[in-house]
Amino acid sequence: MASFARVPAALIVAAALASASAPGCGPAQSVSNSPEHYDIGSLDEVGDLYLSSYNTKKKPPVSMKDLNKADLFVGGANALRKGEIIVYWGVAPTPEEPSTEILAYKADVPTKGGYVLLKDMTTKTMSAEEFQAAPKPTGPTSADTAKAAPKKGS
Repeated sequence: MASFARVPAALIVAAALASASAPGCGPAQSVSNSPEHYDIGSLDEVGDLYLSSYNTKKKPPVSMKDLNKADLFVGGANALRKGEIIVYWGVAPTPEEPSTEILAYKADVPTKGGYVLLKDMTTKTMSAEEFQAAPKPTGPTSADTAKAAPKKGS
């Protein structure tokens, strides 16, 4: 009887080993420096920066000067300064209420499609056509204020 009890244990061990993946096998992992990861991360940071400023001041930011804690969200702040991400100023974020209204987006989304940040602080992908049809705030954007700002050295 003793040898019969060992067979199931041996089968269990063999089955467990056979089902385990070898290192490097399995689904591809996302690359942390991929453009997609950067796009989503930048938008998330812009959202965190915008929401943090809104919660601190109890009113939506209307310019880069109103964004506090930019040192904590460096990627998002830099993406805004460089014009890689466009944000609508003066919009109250609604993280507790679902929304389809756009708060921020990658600069090339209107022509190529890509990632957008909605007013409810969720990120999603839109085609250029979906972006054109999506509800947007009527106020100024970071691109508008960047154009109006005087250039240094002028």
